[in-house]
Amino acid sequence: MLEKRFSAREVYKEDLFKGKTILLTGGGSGIGRLIADSFVELGGDVIITSRDEEKLSKTKSEIQKDWKKDITYYVCDISDDKSVKGMVASAFKEKGNIDILINNAGANSLRPTEALTPVRWKAIIDTVLNGTYYVTREVGKRWIKSKYPGNIINVASTTGWTGSPFMAPSGAAKAGIINLGKTLGSEWGRHGIRINDVSPGPVFTKGSFERLWLNEDIIDTIQKKVPLGKFPGPEDIVGSVLFLASPAALMITGASLAVDGGESLKQSFGDLVDQFRPRKNVDEEIL
Repeated sequence: MLEKRFSAREVYKEDLFKGKTILLTGGGSGIGRLIADSFVELGGDVIITSRDEEKLSKTKSEIQKDWKKDITYYVCDISDDKSVKGMVASAFKEKGNIDILINNAGANSLRPTEALTPVRWKAIIDTVLNGTYYVTREVGKRWIKSKYPGNIINVASTTGWTGSPFMAPSGAAKAGIINLGKTLGSEWGRHGIRINDVSPGPVFTKGSFERLWLNEDIIDTIQKKVPLGKFPGPEDIVGSVLFLASPAALMITGASLAVDGGESLKQSFGDLVDQFRPRKNVDEEIL
């Protein structure tokens, strides 16, 4: 049982994705794990992929236990186009069709750009940007051939708009994903294929904490500057993905939706104004 999950049935109808097959990369942990959980909760037939079979098998077992439903998984390295071709071919052969593709798999590191090795740069770009492209291409060309109006949702990041110090390859890759979505939103719209992205700000998962943050004092200091007072957790990203996958978003394509507590917005100077130039009491003005 997951400690934190998005309560999908409190927002969406129970059988919203009944009869729909969802292919989800990076579905064995983090945000992807929770996305898989909610699609199953709402009746979807879910396929998850990852390089880590242990995580995939664990997720499959947990979902069977929690929802009494089965899911499919394929071990796949999305940075390898041959691995992707094999995975997508197997998924279409087994399921007949894919209705929704969610590109969620990612990679990141925290280090000064001048200290990045070409190997590290390429590894992140290959997984985040190239991997998203490889899976999108393989699924998309099948939809185009069969004239099926598929739906693609990419999990990008607000760093793709704002930049992010010490995360150059990930930020550059996410910017590429966002642009790819806008490009294909225009290019593939005539085929009825939609493509959008959900762009989280910093999200504190166990994995990201261990790799990137390490220091709780830093987290507290940074979060105080976020307009809504905190960064989202993985469970906070799921609802937006479900929305873009739902019929409510049928006329949305090429869009990028920030889910970051307002972190990417320009910081407010309201506190400084209140401190150095106190304003009149609003209640007194109303009276």
